[in-house]
Amino acid sequence: MINMDKILFIFSLVLMSINSLAQEFDWEAKLDKVTKDAYYKINISPGIVSASENNNADIRLYDASNNEIPYIVEKEQMVNRKEFFVEYKIIKNESLRKWPYYSRIVVHNPDKDEISNFQLVIRNADVTKSLKLSGSDDGKHWYVIKDKYRFRSIYSDESVSVIKILNFPKSNYEYFEILIDDWRNNPINIQNAGYFDMTLEEGKYARISGHEIMQTELKKEKQSLLEINFPSAQLVNKIQLKIDGPEFYHREAEILVKDSTVYKKKDTEYFFTPIHSFIISSNSLNNVYFNDFRIKEFFIRINNYDNQPIKITSVNIWQLKHYLVASLKKDESYFIRTGNSDLVQPEYDLKYFKGEIPKKLNQVSAKKIVNISEKKEIGQKGLQVNKIVIWLVIGGIAILLIYFTTKMMKDMGNSPKI
Repeated sequence: MINMDKILFIFSLVLMSINSLAQEFDWEAKLDKVTKDAYYKINISPGIVSASENNNADIRLYDASNNEIPYIVEKEQMVNRKEFFVEYKIIKNESLRKWPYYSRIVVHNPDKDEISNFQLVIRNADVTKSLKLSGSDDGKHWYVIKDKYRFRSIYSDESVSVIKILNFPKSNYEYFEILIDDWRNNPINIQNAGYFDMTLEEGKYARISGHEIMQTELKKEKQSLLEINFPSAQLVNKIQLKIDGPEFYHREAEILVKDSTVYKKKDTEYFFTPIHSFIISSNSLNNVYFNDFRIKEFFIRINNYDNQPIKITSVNIWQLKHYLVASLKKDESYFIRTGNSDLVQPEYDLKYFKGEIPKKLNQVSAKKIVNISEKKEIGQKGLQVNKIVIWLVIGGIAILLIYFTTKMMKDMGNSPKI
């Protein structure tokens, strides 16, 4: 009689074999060693991104013992908005400790900028104050701008200071005087006066190389057709055209991809589909931006009209930088693996603790990505089990399990009752 425990053991081994097959990857990149135990920002090269089978969902990070390391994915944005505090110089900050009891702050606006608010950085104080704002061009003769302005509850539960916005009619005085009423309590501590400004900064890109370029002149159509080919599909976010042409040029252009239609299961017709229009001009940088344009081959069609064709001397192609944020240990070896279309996006607890990871992290890079599927095919040739055979074995074991379970239930039904 076959032992049920042995059948279950064989069944689990087969399932583990299938699972190991499902976890195989085609590509691997080893990380540089890190110098201390800490969280790091791991640079993901365009080679790793392009090797991913399903929009980076199959990227995994392992240590030397093949333990999966949790990570958080970060990606540069095309435009990053950054706010910063522009401080005005406070040339007077004094308290009058006799009647009428007030604090006096004088702010210098040397360029006479037109402003309509101050943002005051004030040390926490659970108090209500009223103030008066005046302006002057010489620091001697003052003119009222706003009177009886009230601050309420000047405190924050999250910080030792708070920012209060003082709005007023737009003015361009060189000096502004703030008089704060202190007759009922002690002065408040105003640390800074200024405003928040915002800058727009272009995201960081990694350059993609290895593509081929061919330009063809379509004289009848008065067009130039540029063909760009990669060895494998790439994720493109920015294209920069370098042009050799006259001093002034202004041409309409469009990005095309090649599509096909099959008729009657025999004839195939190829055609171009436009996906993006833009202008090539001597007055611009000739950059074209995309949101995750994954492509192996594309075309640029330029309308020359009655002008001589311009020559595209080079096409620089870029990808927004990708990172993995993970905890790495000193002198440990780590590997990034990808190239498995069966995998889905991993679910790690780490994403719930993103706010507790330091904002500024040291960076570490991956070495050149290598194809490990070819090595496995050579080393494991003759040992690989065909998946069809595995499923047949599973089917056979399942039938045996059903048979013995049914027989066991029948025997239990026929057993004498006590």
